[in-house]
Amino acid sequence: MHITPSIDPASPEFESLLSGFRARTVPSSNMLSYPQDKDNRVFYIASGRLRVFLSYGDKVFTLALLNPGDIYCTHTRAYVEAIEESKIYVCDLQTFARRTQQHPQLTGVVTRVLSTTLSGCIDTIENLAFRDVRSRFSCFLLSQLQEDKQTGPDLIRLPFSIELLAQSIGTSRQTLSTLISDMQKNGILARKAKGLLLIIDKEHLKKSANL
Repeated sequence: MHITPSIDPASPEFESLLSGFRARTVPSSNMLSYPQDKDNRVFYIASGRLRVFLSYGDKVFTLALLNPGDIYCTHTRAYVEAIEESKIYVCDLQTFARRTQQHPQLTGVVTRVLSTTLSGCIDTIENLAFRDVRSRFSCFLLSQLQEDKQTGPDLIRLPFSIELLAQSIGTSRQTLSTLISDMQKNGILARKAKGLLLIIDKEHLKKSANL
């Protein structure tokens, strides 16, 4: 799920907004936050992408993707991981509270991100309770068609690897790869390039997703 960036690092107010934040570069696949962490921090994503997810044993569920311009607080039971090299600005809750008094727009960004994360939780519960793997994957493809406006009509650029995508819909990498191959054989979608899918039969996806 995508969150639209809200703070432009090229804007004149950027430096003032993030006064008191500490810059940090997080390599790809590195963890930024664990549920058991005791120090609650707030961070702003300047570049790269992070994912917020839950993990229970071998099951992993992605709740939200954080993009440049987003602000997030680690005061949750979720993990946060860089899915590509990311530059972030970090501060403690007290510093952030002072910044929101001077710049109320920061509160709006956090509220929107938390709302999106809550929506991700509800989607996860709904999908696992009422939909099988094919239906969940169909829902994902349809949601990407709505969000991705840059690739062209009926083209989807997968936001992350097959393994991460499988985790986000609650299945294994092997099961998802088999499902994609089956959909290709049945003329539902076609693989145009690495990470780029063409949706051929959108009505089939809607039916499979129970929409």
